[in-house]
Amino acid sequence: MALQIVRRLARSRASGIFSSARPTFLDRSFSSTEGSESGLIRATLFPGDGIGPEIADSVRQIFKVADCPIEWEEHFVGTEVDPRTQSFLTWESLESLRRNKVGLKGPMATPIGKGHRSLNLTLRKELNLYANVRPCYSLPGYKTKYDDVDLITIRENTEGEYSGLEHQVVRGVVESLKIITRQASLRVAEYAFHYAKAHGRQRVSAIHKANIMQKTDGLFLKCCREVAEKYPEITYEEVVIDNCCMMLVKNPALFDVLVMPNLYGDIISDLCAGLIGGLGLTPSCNIGEGGIALAEAVHGSAPDIAGKNLANPTALLLSSVSMLRHLELHDKADRIQDAVLKTIAEGKYRTGDLGGKSTTTEYSSRNTLNLLIFSTRIFDPNSRATMASEGILLGMGNPLLDISAVVDQDFLDKYDVKLNNAILAEDKHLPMYEEMASKYKVDFIAGGATQNSIRVAQWMLQIPGATSYMGSIGKDKFGEEMKKNAKEAGVNVHYYEDELPTGTCAVCVLGGERSLIANLSAANCYKPDHLKKPENWALVEKAKYYYMAGFFLTVSPESILLVAEHAAANNKIFATNLSAPFICEFFKDAQEKVLPYTDFVFGNETEALTFSRVHGYETENIQEIALKISQLPKASGTHKRITVITQGADPVVVAEDGKVTLIPVIPLPKEKLIDTNGAGDAFVGGFLSQLVLEKPIEECVRAGCYAANVIIQRSGCTYPEKPDFK
Repeated sequence: MALQIVRRLARSRASGIFSSARPTFLDRSFSSTEGSESGLIRATLFPGDGIGPEIADSVRQIFKVADCPIEWEEHFVGTEVDPRTQSFLTWESLESLRRNKVGLKGPMATPIGKGHRSLNLTLRKELNLYANVRPCYSLPGYKTKYDDVDLITIRENTEGEYSGLEHQVVRGVVESLKIITRQASLRVAEYAFHYAKAHGRQRVSAIHKANIMQKTDGLFLKCCREVAEKYPEITYEEVVIDNCCMMLVKNPALFDVLVMPNLYGDIISDLCAGLIGGLGLTPSCNIGEGGIALAEAVHGSAPDIAGKNLANPTALLLSSVSMLRHLELHDKADRIQDAVLKTIAEGKYRTGDLGGKSTTTEYSSRNTLNLLIFSTRIFDPNSRATMASEGILLGMGNPLLDISAVVDQDFLDKYDVKLNNAILAEDKHLPMYEEMASKYKVDFIAGGATQNSIRVAQWMLQIPGATSYMGSIGKDKFGEEMKKNAKEAGVNVHYYEDELPTGTCAVCVLGGERSLIANLSAANCYKPDHLKKPENWALVEKAKYYYMAGFFLTVSPESILLVAEHAAANNKIFATNLSAPFICEFFKDAQEKVLPYTDFVFGNETEALTFSRVHGYETENIQEIALKISQLPKASGTHKRITVITQGADPVVVAEDGKVTLIPVIPLPKEKLIDTNGAGDAFVGGFLSQLVLEKPIEECVRAGCYAANVIIQRSGCTYPEKPDFK
């Protein structure tokens, strides 16, 4: 058994789902972008009947999130028989597939009555879909009687007993003809062996009943033997159909690739689906001449549950993966397949046919979430540091576009602004933004406390995609400027875009000190509903470290709590910041709800003194205050709280596990100071950059001091191209 499992894993399920093997006689010029202004690959989509449209929507949803370059060309079953096809399938739909050469089909129900052909039979005949390929493998986490199934059934699709040649000889006697041709048999055999070679399969089994049907099945076997001689590296065997069925239910691991005539394939492929849980979990793809590939769900249309949001889209999703592999979009295919298998393995989100209670929507949303969590790396996949760090740090806060300028004292007095202070804008402050832009030389910087810290952490790490950030901005030029800045910084941002203007922050610099006047505007509009969207919550699940400055308590304390509770429940690290005296004083209740889940508390001496006064500590000793904060009760989590208080040029205070450590800062001559108020955000960013790399606390503090020193020698929270931290 162990060897069988190792063999299955070594071959990788990524290639187990159909990837089009190409015999030399196949033309695979499948990617039809001609006439597509978007430059996308056009694919024909038959949503199908019953539950078909619902599960097709699931495919469309996950393709959109995966950014698959597919442009769907939809066709539906007609309401009347088309005389050109003798079925309810229109000639235009067949022409679409001939033109695009690739398609996806949901379940189709042939209307009852005479005078028309089966819809599926029409597709196979008109498009010459000669091979039906069904991968069949045990799904991790989904328990059946077998855990070692990993085989491929390849069914000749155009002739045999399904040639449609039957008639009544005399009353009470009917005759049906079984047609086997050398051309069709060689073609499907060639495909089977080429497929086996292309996917590292070791054995091809020809399934037959030649001991009884010596002419028809005998010809089929003769053709298989002829092709087998060209593939000496592939083991070839012949198995009688009834013995094959017995062997499959006794030990399916004995088989690898099975090739067979039409009727046997119809039966065996469904039998194999039963081994792994049913047709609802089984992908399928039909291969035709000229490189046509039509992936399909082979289960029924289930009219009894249609429109009730109960359908299981797994089979169509995995079939869509086969379509992507045919288009050689293996990266997209891998991501979607991994997401689907992960969802099933988790067990929490399963539809009724899989023993669960999830709706189609819930199941699809979880697939989308897992797609985002387990997305393929966008940078060096061989770098362990890169793979371990992707999306590791998530920040959430109030994104503000800093409008930074060196001002004079008269300007500060005019708007009643004190030096070295951070406040929320009142009505009297609103004219100052325009006056700054017209009176002084201004710089625009993507800011906000948390965003600044995340940008600095990203800069220090120099690992693409290591950090993520969420917040709310407006649909305006300042919002576009914010996106541009964040992208240039390498931060993966997920902004919620509101109708209000993008939040701005007047950064008034005078004598090396900085005063901040924040007009939150759109930043005030962030809601938990945005956080709960699959594409956003995926960032939460992916991250291992979280940072949210206290300013975000003024906007969405509910969102902070959602993330903080998730961190505690999953043994992750959550950090926050006292941020400003007014946060400690006027948002005390919200702050107290978050602190029990907090593993790291940052702040400066002014904020610490306010926190002490508000909480009645009756001490102005920073070390004592830091220690008291570190010893506040924790709701859950295995980490002891660490408090980190900066004091300008004085040593950094670190309170941990009942003791206080003082860590000297890096001295900097006063004449080099340009803008000191960015030091706090930069310190946190530098600290976090080493924390996520699991460096000692002393090293984290040293990195924080380095980052702060770089920032305060520049205007605004800006930095050079690369850090020089060793």
